[in-house]
Amino acid sequence: MDYAYLADRPEDVPKVIAWWRTEWGSRMGSDIESLESQLRQSLSKTELPIHILAIIDGNAVGTSALKFQEAAELFPDYHYWLGSVFVDARFRGKQIASKLILQILELAKQKGLPHLYLQTLDLSGGLYTKLGWQAVQEFNYKDEQTLLMLKKLS
Repeated sequence: MDYAYLADRPEDVPKVIAWWRTEWGSRMGSDIESLESQLRQSLSKTELPIHILAIIDGNAVGTSALKFQEAAELFPDYHYWLGSVFVDARFRGKQIASKLILQILELAKQKGLPHLYLQTLDLSGGLYTKLGWQAVQEFNYKDEQTLLMLKKLS
């Protein structure tokens, strides 16, 4: 498996949006063109958000992102987030999500970030707990019970 910046593979933007809509469609709205445009405008390899793709045989099979902020209306002072972790259903069970998360952690460390937050619908913390993330609090976000987690990097 290889990794690539989504910024280097903008042709994969429609695939990434389709993945996200599969997982979080109720949170994203229905204007696909607008979603794709917003993502294309934010593509960067140096400025947050930075989107990473997992690549197998030349094809994108998963994604994750290092973001400045998520859930800003609830946590306006919480900066630096892992987000948008998704693996195509055909490639699950191969530790791709774990590897994508580790790639984002390494990128965050390279940038000297002190920590990362994330939000997950898995109130047990699931995979994130196994990777050393700590539960901070449960909260309701867009009518879904959600867990806020933190991983200190320094």
